[in-house]
Amino acid sequence: MSRSPSPSALSSPSRVLELMMDNSEQIQVDLDNLPTDQTEFEYLLECAQDSSALSREYTKIAQGYWRRGLLQNAKAVVEGGIQKLKGSKKSQDLPSLHHLLANLSLSHAREAPKMVLSREEVQQDRLASSATKNDFLAEATTHMNAAAMAGDTSGPIEILSFLTRGVHQLASRQLDEATASFDGVLSKSSHNTVALLGKARIQYSRRQYRESLRTLQTVLQLRPDCRPDPRVGIGLCFWALDDHEKARMAWERSLEVNPECTAATLLLGLCAMNHSKGTGDDASQEDRQQSFIHGSKMLSAVFKAEANSSLGAAAASALAEVLDRQGLHERSLKLAERAIQYADTLPVVSDAQVRAARACHALGLHEQAMRHYTSAAESAPTKSLAWIGKAQMHLISDELPAVIHALDTLLAQKGDCVEAQLMLASICALSRPSLSSSDAMVERKKARDIFEKVARTVQQQPKNKNLHDKAEDAEMHIDVARLWQSESLDRATRAYREATRVQTVAGALDPRVSNNLGVMRHLEGDLIAARDAYQEAITVGASSSLPTADGIITTMMYNLARVYEEQGDANKAKEAYDKLLGKHPEYIDAKIGRARMLINIEKHDEAHQWIKQAMEAEPTNINTRAFYTWYFYNCNRYKEGADFTSASLKQNSNDVYNLCAYGWFMHHAAREGRQRTEEANAERIKTFTRAASSFINALTHDPACAVAAQGLAIIVAEDVLDSWAPGKGTNDAKARTNAREALLALTKVKESLNDGSVYVNMGHCYFVRDEFERAIECYETASNRFYHGMNAATLLYLSRSWYAKGTKDKAFTSIQVALQFAQTALHIQSHDKSILYNVAMIEQKALEMLLSIEDMSKRSSDDLERAIDHAKHAQKLFNCLASDDSKNLPYSKDIADQRRKYGESMLRKADEHMANQQKHDIESQTQVAAARKLREEEYERHQAQIAAEQAAKHQRDEALREARRVARETAAQWTAAFKDESEDEEDRKPRRKTGVKKEKVKAEPGGSADEATAPKRKRGPRRKKNADDDGDEPMAELSGADDSAPKQPKKASKASFILVLKEL
Repeated sequence: MSRSPSPSALSSPSRVLELMMDNSEQIQVDLDNLPTDQTEFEYLLECAQDSSALSREYTKIAQGYWRRGLLQNAKAVVEGGIQKLKGSKKSQDLPSLHHLLANLSLSHAREAPKMVLSREEVQQDRLASSATKNDFLAEATTHMNAAAMAGDTSGPIEILSFLTRGVHQLASRQLDEATASFDGVLSKSSHNTVALLGKARIQYSRRQYRESLRTLQTVLQLRPDCRPDPRVGIGLCFWALDDHEKARMAWERSLEVNPECTAATLLLGLCAMNHSKGTGDDASQEDRQQSFIHGSKMLSAVFKAEANSSLGAAAASALAEVLDRQGLHERSLKLAERAIQYADTLPVVSDAQVRAARACHALGLHEQAMRHYTSAAESAPTKSLAWIGKAQMHLISDELPAVIHALDTLLAQKGDCVEAQLMLASICALSRPSLSSSDAMVERKKARDIFEKVARTVQQQPKNKNLHDKAEDAEMHIDVARLWQSESLDRATRAYREATRVQTVAGALDPRVSNNLGVMRHLEGDLIAARDAYQEAITVGASSSLPTADGIITTMMYNLARVYEEQGDANKAKEAYDKLLGKHPEYIDAKIGRARMLINIEKHDEAHQWIKQAMEAEPTNINTRAFYTWYFYNCNRYKEGADFTSASLKQNSNDVYNLCAYGWFMHHAAREGRQRTEEANAERIKTFTRAASSFINALTHDPACAVAAQGLAIIVAEDVLDSWAPGKGTNDAKARTNAREALLALTKVKESLNDGSVYVNMGHCYFVRDEFERAIECYETASNRFYHGMNAATLLYLSRSWYAKGTKDKAFTSIQVALQFAQTALHIQSHDKSILYNVAMIEQKALEMLLSIEDMSKRSSDDLERAIDHAKHAQKLFNCLASDDSKNLPYSKDIADQRRKYGESMLRKADEHMANQQKHDIESQTQVAAARKLREEEYERHQAQIAAEQAAKHQRDEALREARRVARETAAQWTAAFKDESEDEEDRKPRRKTGVKKEKVKAEPGGSADEATAPKRKRGPRRKKNADDDGDEPMAELSGADDSAPKQPKKASKASFILVLKEL
């Protein structure tokens, strides 16, 4: 700023403002070099006050300071102008100055934080000023109201008013009001670029990307050098329309035109960072690294230039993630806090909150991390990282219900988040003491369902590398295996196999996983695969650096010994057990293994010594006590077993194994009691009740216990809780009802307990209900699948079912099958005389059944002969059984002798029945032969009749073909004749001359003029000669004898042709 003595001496450039002082002195103000020193600035304000400056001059000076970013100076200039013009004759210019103040406040708002974190919330980035964006927006509102009250805003100032109001409304997110303001401007000036830019931004906010794109392209056509650059918005629209290449081209062009465009730099930097994270095959590792470096530099440049703006907040948020990955958590937290305070959009705010939370998490500031995660989840409910981070904070605090609630909330809004699904499944798979058994089952089922859903998602998206990387997690497969190992060995085996594969590929095989895989194969019965897995686990464990390696190897050696034992290799098993006991003499399981081997060779006393040693070492060990219980059961020492089990339940009343064992002992004791007194029956019912109560308690603690469920089903089927005594019959209807209820339970037990006893009990229930076919099916399944046809009891059950079926149906073949099963059982237990008695009984019953059949057509002499042979053999057996002098026979000798006598009486009648049957069979065969001969003769006659009919039909067909051939030839002749006659007739017709005009007909003498000039009447179709009165032509005779008759070739030929076809 300089003084000049006279106006004529000035040579003012275009960016110099001249102020005329009251003393006619003129002062020049260089708008490109305005004073920034406070003293010089105050002098400039005094000069402006003393000059004749109006709103125009004040506006230019304020704009000069505004362009340089000195908003406070610009605001002071405008306020000085308002103070000077207020009350003067130029007060009508005040609205423009108030609008300028409003725009300055809006500019302040763009550089102000959206929010200011409190001292408790902020850790690194504390702001000096507490003024927020909303404060400046409220200030702008005050200035706009003052402009409305200062004077008339119509005329040229109206557009400024609309634009200011529209920009303010857009900054305040009042999109509908802003649309109305910008439309008001465009209605008066359709090419106003500010209004067009505001409208385009509103369209983009409403996701009207194509409309926004067209508006921005219009702005670019009207003003290619427009600031802010519309190319930035054009690129955003292309990106939203999924045309990323055009978007990048638009931003790159924006940088070419204006290298200082921070918005384009920010967007290109974010594109580069996204490219560095790409997993496509077309992007090499080097390209991604270069993109990362380039993107980081661009984001850093944006943050340096726009540290206190929403653009700087977006750059700070992205840089915070970069620093967090580099381990610079404090710097990352500072940038994230800056982004939280200055971000103007929810996505940027939520991203910054997540990054701040992750930095706090890494720094151990769990309370602050939880606060940031919670804020991010509230601002963006579908943001996966926020909810997962919140769940991690709850997990650190051991708040598992809160973890599950957070993950459930996320999956309810974003069900395809695989990370949340895997985390939730892992949490649900954990065993928690606070859960009841039923709740634990529900949680485990939930975990299994989630893991299966993730597996299906992986299969449906084979090209998703990120998803497949998550599926290649050994810990996930281990969790799946643990969930299934108590319910489905096959699924558990597959999961452990996958975990082993993943760890082997990674070169970090855990011997415990290999051991667990061996256990699954062991339980499946694949002993060779189990042995190989144990040996591999021992080899890996020997070189393992785990602190528990010795204990792991000891467990694996024990498992290997168990495999040797079950393979029948007693020497290797004994060697392994002895090796374990030599290294760990207190190892209880090895002692139990030695006892089990001795029990298998029936050395019960030596086995008992090993068990006592184990019990002395750990008397409260539930597994040892369970094996002791099994020892009493296996040695048939049921009374001692019941007492020992009762003592075990006093130590641990919730042990399911002991509850089931006690229930079995009580049931067996009640059934085997043979006293028939009332006191004994009452005690027996109490014992049955104790058995039922024990099974119920077992199901209370383990609802999936199939053994307890089967025990209850047996009690229900036998109906032993009300009144029961040995040999007492039951009501058939009630027995059927009980069997049906038991079947419902056993059907469910079958799904979880893979044992032959379940099928045997189901067979019993079907047998009680007289459903013998289904009973046979169940018994055969148990015998073939589980007992390999070598269980005598199951074979006897099959014999009984076939016997009952044969007796009911009077089918000799069924009796024979029953006899075969009984004989097989006798072959297995040849010393069992009760089976021998059953064989004799079946053989005798076969003859008895056949003799009772009155209708001889329902039996044959061959069957009767075999039955007689069986009965004769039964006589020998009954004779031996009746003469047996052994003690404690499982049958009555008197009944056996009565059966022998009864057999003799039947055999005496057998000869007569055999003679009558043979006579009946001969007569039946004669009748059958006669009937067969009659059918054969009838068949031959029928075949001869068919042959005659076919021959007659063939002759008719030949005659018809010949008639058709003649008709075709005749028709061809008539067609040719008709064609020739038609051509002759055409030749006889006179040909009409062409090119000769018709002359008018002159009236003949005596005729009237009217007749001469009257037009000729149009002639109708000419009738042919010899036509009938009704207009039809007569049909020509076919014979052609009358040559003088007029020829009607066309009609005659056509009629004759039709006639011939009709005749055919």
